[in-house]
Amino acid sequence: MTAIDVLRSAFGGAHHWYQGTVADITADQANHLPPGIAHPIGSQMAHILHSEDMMVGMLSGAPTLWESQGWGQKLGLPMLSSQTTEGSRAFHCEPSQLNDYCQAVFAHTDGYLSGLSAEDLDRPFDLSSWGMGAMPVGQILTTMLLGNTYAHTGEISALKGTLGLKGYPF
Repeated sequence: MTAIDVLRSAFGGAHHWYQGTVADITADQANHLPPGIAHPIGSQMAHILHSEDMMVGMLSGAPTLWESQGWGQKLGLPMLSSQTTEGSRAFHCEPSQLNDYCQAVFAHTDGYLSGLSAEDLDRPFDLSSWGMGAMPVGQILTTMLLGNTYAHTGEISALKGTLGLKGYPF
């Protein structure tokens, strides 16, 4: 198994966990404001998708699918790659409408990953504008992007639990 195969498998797993965890979310559940400053399920869902779309676009040098395919206009939603408490708690969505965007983002990611070589994973990518300096592409994909998807999917699972719902799909 090559490094690219491992990455594709890891992203496939993260995507499977995300999709299984959100599959039964209703609009009321997605937009429910949890106590304190926690972000609602729907904003976490959008953040996962927007972040992946943005990071894969950034790494590939292509515009986001959000822009190039007009998902913002189709869905009538703001982009939530950056999560502020105020913006996340004000965000409202219809989860079923995010599904087509989700499929497009996940397919785009797999296409990007399948086009990488092992050498590409070591290529430094400048994240100075984010205050992080240069980081290898492989580290961005694993630490930042996979970590983001798994962490926020876990938050969604926990938030479902506060609503008396089963979190993860297993």
